Amino acid sequence: MLLTCAQCKTVFRIDNAALSPKGQQVRCSVCAHIWHVSAPALGFQPDRSDFNDILRKLRLPAAILLLVMFISGALFSFRGPLTAHFPSLISSFNGVGLAIEPDLDVLEIRNLQASYQGNLLRVRGQIYNADSFTAHAAPLQMQVIAADETLLASERLLPDHKFIPAGGITDFFVQKEIKMGTNAEVRVDLLPESLLLELF
Repeated sequence: MLLTCAQCKTVFRIDNAALSPKGQQVRCSVCAHIWHVSAPALGFQPDRSDFNDILRKLRLPAAILLLVMFISGALFSFRGPLTAHFPSLISSFNGVGLAIEPDLDVLEIRNLQASYQGNLLRVRGQIYNADSFTAHAAPLQMQVIAADETLLASERLLPDHKFIPAGGITDFFVQKEIKMGTNAEVRVDLLPESLLLELF
């Protein structure tokens, strides 16, 4: 840095490291004038304690921000099991645009049975929840397909319950009149749609 003697106007080049950040007395080697060089003249060199103070003041807001982000992420990721346990929260999630849909990865169709009495087809079965949390039940799509792959019937089914406890089941049943369907294949698939419109 450059220092200028106030008395004789001589300019000196000084190494910044040679001067104290708090300021110090200097003497002109030409006229012997002595003056004080203050810290602002040396440029801004923040004290390490200032950084520590700033960090201490930011610690609580940063911790609160991280906590809010963690809770928000958990609510987003686990909104399915959470709203299955506390259905009153469903409207809150819907209000912020987060749809609640069944997790098809944890649901299984079991004990599917189809029987005819004349032209009347009866289909019954169960949806099993393989998760360790209560899950939303899913609607189902039943299709009756002839041997030549002709679609004889298609119907959307609703299970008996909207929620399935961990390791639990809910039943479904439908009967439909189908002509020439006694040799047809019956397929039932889970749909990735919410039951809330129908059941709430």
